[in-house]
Amino acid sequence: MIEVGTNYIKQDEPCFNLSELDLLSPEGELRRYQVYTVVRNDKLATYRKDIGATKAFKTDQIRIPGGVIDEDSKRMFIEHTAGELRTIIEQLRATQCFDKRELVQTDKIKI
Repeated sequence: MIEVGTNYIKQDEPCFNLSELDLLSPEGELRRYQVYTVVRNDKLATYRKDIGATKAFKTDQIRIPGGVIDEDSKRMFIEHTAGELRTIIEQLRATQCFDKRELVQTDKIKI
């Protein structure tokens, strides 16, 4: 499946995924981006919004699925809109991070 970029999103659009990721900006700085993957004309379209310097965020990077692709039929099922996922991600960003040392088998990952 080929993804195309877009320069806008609508809050009521079906949204396959919303992520907040730390990525390099065109200037080479580490920035936090909201990356929306919406469905337009049965194709995925990606929109990136720079929301600030990475060091300004106390929360980890976040990925929220808004839909799934059925492996057998290859059909896409979307459960959320861009606005719904944005509300969820804002709530997650406002909550306290959990202690990663509470994860099972923390001796196997670098914290």
